[in-house]
Amino acid sequence: MRIARHHTALLVAGLLLTSGQPATAQMAPSPDVSSLVRAIVRARVHTPQRWARLDDVAARLDTLYESALWSPRWSRNGVATPAARKLIAELRLLEERGLVPADYDADQLHSLADGREAMRPLSASEQADFDVTLSVAAFRVTRALSSGRISATQAHAKLRLPATPYDAVGAVRALVDATEPRAVLDAAEPPFLHYRLLKQALARYRALSRDASLLDFSVSRVLRAGDTDAALPKVRRLLVALGDMAAPVATPVDSLRYDSVLVAGVRHFQRRQGYTADGILGPATVARLRRPFPERIRQIALSLERWRWLPPSFAEPPVIVNVPAFRLYAFASSSDRESDVLTMDVVVGDAFDSRTPVFSDQIEYAVFSPYWNVPPSISRQELLPKARRDPGYLARANYEVVSNAGTVLGTSASALSAVAGGRAMIRQRPGGNNALGGVKFIFPNEFNVYLHDTPSQKAFDLARRDVSHGCIRLAEPAKLAQFLLRDQPTWDSARIAESMRRTSELRVNLSRPVPVYIMYLTATAREDGTMLFYDDIYGHDRTLIAQLDRGYPYSLR
Repeated sequence: MRIARHHTALLVAGLLLTSGQPATAQMAPSPDVSSLVRAIVRARVHTPQRWARLDDVAARLDTLYESALWSPRWSRNGVATPAARKLIAELRLLEERGLVPADYDADQLHSLADGREAMRPLSASEQADFDVTLSVAAFRVTRALSSGRISATQAHAKLRLPATPYDAVGAVRALVDATEPRAVLDAAEPPFLHYRLLKQALARYRALSRDASLLDFSVSRVLRAGDTDAALPKVRRLLVALGDMAAPVATPVDSLRYDSVLVAGVRHFQRRQGYTADGILGPATVARLRRPFPERIRQIALSLERWRWLPPSFAEPPVIVNVPAFRLYAFASSSDRESDVLTMDVVVGDAFDSRTPVFSDQIEYAVFSPYWNVPPSISRQELLPKARRDPGYLARANYEVVSNAGTVLGTSASALSAVAGGRAMIRQRPGGNNALGGVKFIFPNEFNVYLHDTPSQKAFDLARRDVSHGCIRLAEPAKLAQFLLRDQPTWDSARIAESMRRTSELRVNLSRPVPVYIMYLTATAREDGTMLFYDDIYGHDRTLIAQLDRGYPYSLR
């Protein structure tokens, strides 16, 4: 910490000047610690800290210190309190929680509390600097752990999540008196099992990152089952360390053969990276194997940040779509155990021009055997050119033109002109070739995005499934329908199947709206210890990294 001995005294002098105090008071040579603390807090800037602007915590600092008549909270007679020392020890371990200790001045605080600087009592100005710096760190870290360093809407404007009251001042007061500050920090974090699993994975990957030899290999050619290569012992060692295979029993650890056990380990690795699990050790798989551990650690930290945006509890169990994982998770209860969750593959928007937005809403109803009202952009860019080249195309594909007044116009040339002029739209009638399949699930939103069935299943065979126009296609829509209608006994699997084959639409309201969160997590953890990593297909990780690198006060940026 860059302690400026006269910094705080000058602040006090400045405050006295502005309040009209006499010159003798302005030049008071030894203001007491309380006055110095008050001067720092009221100045809203504290240059000894890494992030000097205090706008994000100023109001809470006022509350904390006013109730204590501006006396220091973390030191007595120039010596750090036991609670302060314990909290500083926790700040130095914040990497375990996916945070950066330097953002909270952890080492500088340690130097003053327990390091060389602590060999003598702190001066009044040092004590005030120390106290305010630790209070700022306490407020910032509890907020970071409870709701993230930045808000969900700062990262994604339409990801509006329920606000959850958090007593930040109460938490910091608890830390002031805590014999075990770790428990207070733990209580601030999300209660979800999969958040805790991510933290465990973070510790494991930090340990792996300390062994530089794990990634010290290269593979010069594509390897298939039965091939030999000098790099394979190191590949085997890495896969064991990553948990993709058990330590071999029958195979010598230095075997140069690409045997079936090692092939299975590579397949497991490929699968959890979102790749096609072909067991071939080619350039893409080798590059992924050798990806530096700090990159993976950062992915985990970003996912922890995004988990903190979620409310600690839900009024109704939610449906969550993780876009880069191409997976949907429908929760049956407030628990997030995998046994309570319906999961399925999904297809999301193309990364180049039709990205699925990250946002939140509520599923209100299902529509069985729906019409597909073709978006104007798709009509102009795709269907109208096809219809002009082939006049019978729309009729064969079960499309019709409907005027803005609701009149069916057929598929004539004049009808197409009405579409081109914005006086009509194209829609596809219910049926086996309808682009929405047998059911869609509606959560009314400005993006016109929804979940739906699809007659084409080819995309689900792809490892990377960002090929839609923005809506989310479901691999098992009937299962989701049964899941969402499970509290309506008449909607059993047979009735759902029959309704998905109708020739006319049927709307069915849910008994109560179900929250849906379209999220973006490039690292997730499984209950069996498997760590899953996904490509940053839309670049949202890069954007979030840049936002976090700007530093405090995040809430004002």
